[in-house]
Amino acid sequence: MSQIAESADPSLQDYLTVALGEDLFGIKVALVHEVLDPPAMTRVPNAPAFAPGLVNVRGNVLPLIDLRNRFGMEPTEDTESTRLIVSEVAAAGETFHVGIKTDAVFEVIHVRPGEVEAMPEYGTRWPSRYLDGVVRQDGRFVVLLDVEQLLEDA
Repeated sequence: MSQIAESADPSLQDYLTVALGEDLFGIKVALVHEVLDPPAMTRVPNAPAFAPGLVNVRGNVLPLIDLRNRFGMEPTEDTESTRLIVSEVAAAGETFHVGIKTDAVFEVIHVRPGEVEAMPEYGTRWPSRYLDGVVRQDGRFVVLLDVEQLLEDA
């Protein structure tokens, strides 16, 4: 899948839903460049554990963000559904691409701004600084990621 289309309704925000284990997360479609099978990673010495190395995507070298590690989850082996999301981020006045490793990618959901709720202060295992909020979608919660904050401390 590449070049994900956005909704025509300007009042909606589109999110690509991804999985880490049984949990669903959303990444703004506007930041998603493409979704790929994960390429081989080259480890970088002394890199933070959540950004362990670099990947080559069509001749472009991208830092890899391992969401499982970033959220303190147990590592797992890649499966047939493991995907790499190439996402645009802005940090330190620069815009660049990163690869975000997820367990699976599902679909694009359309969210109205009023549907986004703040993350509860207690009862969540994910650091709130990496999250934009949560929405209910088809009886499940989708946690919305703040992609730029994922690079904090990188």
